Order: sequence, then C-alpha cells, then structure tokens
Amino acid sequence: MKVSEIAELAGVSASTVSKVINGRAGIAAETRRHVEEVLEENGYFKPLVSTKVSHTIELVLDHIDSDCTTAFTKEVSYWVQQAGFALTVTQLEAGLSIEHCFRNIIDRNPMGVVIHQITQIPEAEKKLLKSRNIPYVILNPVTPLDDKAMWVSFDRWTGAFQITQYLISMGHRRIGIINGPADAQATISRYGGFLTAAHHEDIDTSDELEETTDLSPQSGYEAACHLLDRSDRPTAIFACNDQVATAVYRAAHERGLSIPDDLSVVGFEDIFPANYLDPPLTTVHQPFNSASRKAIEMIIDQRRNRKTENHVVLPMTIVKRGSVMRPKEH
Repeated sequence: MKVSEIAELAGVSASTVSKVINGRAGIAAETRRHVEEVLEENGYFKPLVSTKVSHTIELVLDHIDSDCTTAFTKEVSYWVQQAGFALTVTQLEAGLSIEHCFRNIIDRNPMGVVIHQITQIPEAEKKLLKSRNIPYVILNPVTPLDDKAMWVSFDRWTGAFQITQYLISMGHRRIGIINGPADAQATISRYGGFLTAAHHEDIDTSDELEETTDLSPQSGYEAACHLLDRSDRPTAIFACNDQVATAVYRAAHERGLSIPDDLSVVGFEDIFPANYLDPPLTTVHQPFNSASRKAIEMIIDQRRNRKTENHVVLPMTIVKRGSVMRPKEH
C-alpha cells in the first residue's frame, strides 16, 4: 500500500505516516500507536527504523514483591549499569494493559528489553519490537517459548531431582510437596524432577502428599496446614519456593513441631530470608546474578551484530543448611 492510502485509513497526514515509518520525533505517542496499528492491520511490514535509540534497557515484570522479582531487579540493575546504560522498570500489574505497557516501551525505543516471567507477550507487540529492531530476552520464562525468542532459564528439573534425592538419602520416605500452578513450565519441571527421584527409590507420591498452590505465602501456609494436620503427616516437605518454605516454618511452629527434629523442610530459589531462618533453610540456589548478566550480554551482542546464544539454561545447585535431618524413626 502507498503511504497516502495508509494516511487516509488512519485519518492523518501522509507526512505523519512517513514520520512513523522512519521513526522520527514530533508525533504524539497515541498517534504513533494508532498509525502503527493501521500499518500492521494492512500488512505494511517495512521496518520502522528509529533515528534515536534510548541509552536504556527496560526490565518488564508482572509484579514486584519480596519473591525472586526483587533479586532479579537488583541483579539486572547492576549489570545494566556495568554495561554503561540506565535501567527503566515497568510493572505490568500497576494498571495499564500489557499491550499499552509494551507500546509505551516501544515508543521509548530502548537498547533492549528484559522480560521477566511474563506468561504471554501479545503477538502484535512482538512484531512491533522486531520492526523497531529492539532485541528482547525472556528471563526465567514460566510458559513454553518458541525457538525464535531469546531466553535465559534454569535447570529446575535437575535442581528438584537433586534436592529430592538428598531428602531420600537422609532417610525420608514420606515426602510432601507444595507445588505451583499445574500449567506453569516451572511447576512441570520441578514436579518432574521430584517424581523421577521419588519413583527411582519407590517413594510414595500419592495425591494426599501433594498440594497445588499459587506459591504465595498465604496459599503455602494453608497447604502446609493441610499436610501437617494429617495423622500420617510427612516427615519432610519440599516447598517449591522459599516464601512457601517460610510459611511451612510458621505452620510447623503453630503445631509445636520442631524443624528439623520433627519435620525437615527444603525450599527452592535461595532468596532472603532463607539463610536467616531458624534453622537456616536448605534450598536450591537459583543463579540470579549469572542469569541477569547473560540476558544483558545477549541484548548487547545482538545490538552490535555479534554472534550470541539464543537459548541458555543455567544449572542450579543445592545449598545444604540446618533444616534437614534424618526422621526420628531412623
């Protein structure tokens, strides 16, 4: 289609359409978004080359809380500054729709975008990021991704397998697990590792020992209460994040159970306050620093036309502390 035809459809001048196509300034953000939508709807795929790239990297999160989002924000900020750029943070739950948030990011035209644990990036926004040549990396993805996306993830399966093996090696045969949403990639990976280790040693994995939660402290606490109120309660609980493990401590304390004398507990992620609980929590360490550094390197490499890995899976390791011991019957 001709520029004049696009202009007529969008209800703007041809010069405005030309400015949008060539990434020039002097256009209101809402007008630019409207013209880009008309361009896309009509199959106009000419790259929208910007004349000015912002000296920033955007970090996009669905929320910011005392979970792993805090650790990632800290580490991404450090590596962005080390690379000589500034960091802009967008929190999706702050009110705007995902589409509007990404349109605003595209309007700012950053060096790149790090997207943390977003379940679904709209296809239209992916196309716009590509059209502006804005590289993006999915950090710690929670849903399956296509091969075209760049992402940095963790070997959660092996981490879960190893920590379950550790509990078994300490003599635990009745292990409860407090898991996350069943459709999340992270949950599938952790649960797969747990089941493989348990089945290898013929450990009971019946439904009454499994609780499915949203991995918030409150839902983790309620799940722990269910497990600990059973007459045949587990001798150990595998909490699939450290916030849930902290909630298990509370539920155990309320029932007069001592950790690890009466109940062993392990977590996943190794975030605050894991090392400051009493006793300190045995958990699976998630390498936030290495993942954040790799994500920034991938963006810079793509900007500078250097060869880079598109998919990176980082290993996880067990941190053994004081929350595990052999069950009393052993």
